[in-house]
Amino acid sequence: MKKIVLIVPALMALAAVSCTKSEVLESNSGEIRFNVVANKATKAADVYCNENKPGEFMVYAVSGGKTYIDGDRIVYNGSDWENQSGVRYWPETEVDFYAHVNAGDAFIWSGSSAPTIEDFTPSTTVADQVDLLYAVKTKQSKKDTPVELNFRHALSQIVFNAKNTNANLYVEIAGVTVANVGGSNTFTYPETDTDSKFESHDGTGTLPATGAGSWAVLTSGDASYEVDFNAIPVVGNNKPVDLTTANDSGKEFNSQAMLLLPQTTTAWVPSKDSNTPSENNTGSYFLIDCAIWNVANGTAVDKVTDVQLWGEGGNTKELSIPVAFAWEQGKKYIYTLVFGQGNGGY
Repeated sequence: MKKIVLIVPALMALAAVSCTKSEVLESNSGEIRFNVVANKATKAADVYCNENKPGEFMVYAVSGGKTYIDGDRIVYNGSDWENQSGVRYWPETEVDFYAHVNAGDAFIWSGSSAPTIEDFTPSTTVADQVDLLYAVKTKQSKKDTPVELNFRHALSQIVFNAKNTNANLYVEIAGVTVANVGGSNTFTYPETDTDSKFESHDGTGTLPATGAGSWAVLTSGDASYEVDFNAIPVVGNNKPVDLTTANDSGKEFNSQAMLLLPQTTTAWVPSKDSNTPSENNTGSYFLIDCAIWNVANGTAVDKVTDVQLWGEGGNTKELSIPVAFAWEQGKKYIYTLVFGQGNGGY
């Protein structure tokens, strides 16, 4: 019997939105002050947006060809963005600002050219991954206070759903893994402001040059990102089940949405001798930790008497699925695993 699991990807752009409420006090005495806009994202608490702004960011600046700010920490105090390095005042010459959230020591500042984020590596523990943001605001002066920093998402967000189209099947899923992808890369800031909204060109995956930073070309790797959870039932009612951004009560939590490097990969190709990837395999794929039963009476599964079609002894087993990726920065990708009948199999 041929085993078929369809993968249905969906894509959601994280579009830029403007602040609906100012959170910055009026400036005085020529002090440099800031306001923050974060691109619209998901509701997951580990991804920032206007309704869930970062609590702090790091800022750097150039004025008159010289470094004017070299890594000041700006923290939101509940009503204002406060410079923890002390007050900064406007110079006579215009100022170019560069800021980041969560780049850490990977942020490289030269003071004379666009900064970079060198060898940024998302944690292989998904719960520890962070939303990487960047912002550029150039040619600012005292009249522009507060400086509005429009942060953009540098990573891609990956989430999973599942659905079962066959009432005669019962499925449980206990984990998903994205395997054999790039795990480290370098990002270069744009020379222009990050104010304007950007979209992909006609599905080609190419971003406009204006206002968007760029990652070095990344096409392969051996990094894997695994999410495990208590087995989630997927019954044959053809309704999507959220695997990685909702708990049992349906309330969203912040530890299971993957935040990975934008990249374009080729799919793993199974050999004629094996449908299971080995350490020597190349190409990207999913591992779905699941179990599947035939439901004999068509109403509810009986794990004691019903035949288990995938897995053994009531336990789950990993199912390998070759998948090619074309992820862009600032985009959310929803992969839906579809279990059902087709071509005489499941």
